Amino acid sequence: MKSLGLILLFAAINFGGLGLGSWLMGEGPSSEWYQNLDKASWTPPGWVFGLAWTTIMICFSVYLADLWSRPVSSSTYVLFVVSLALNISWNY
Repeated sequence: MKSLGLILLFAAINFGGLGLGSWLMGEGPSSEWYQNLDKASWTPPGWVFGLAWTTIMICFSVYLADLWSRPVSSSTYVLFVVSLALNISWNY
């Protein structure tokens, strides 16, 4: 049960980061600028990115919950915070 709580905690953190990044992006992919870009013919439709990032964040949350229960170096947690900050900030 503790593991499920940790998974939900890390899922909230990860999806919260995605939500904040999405908010910072503004119009982003729906903007006229993005729609008019000359994209590669193999560029997938937009829903694929949503599905991919949802899957990545669920897997990452499960991994972090498992990692939390093991003795690891503090630098591991620093890397998590840095990756979270980068995932949020690149959208701006």
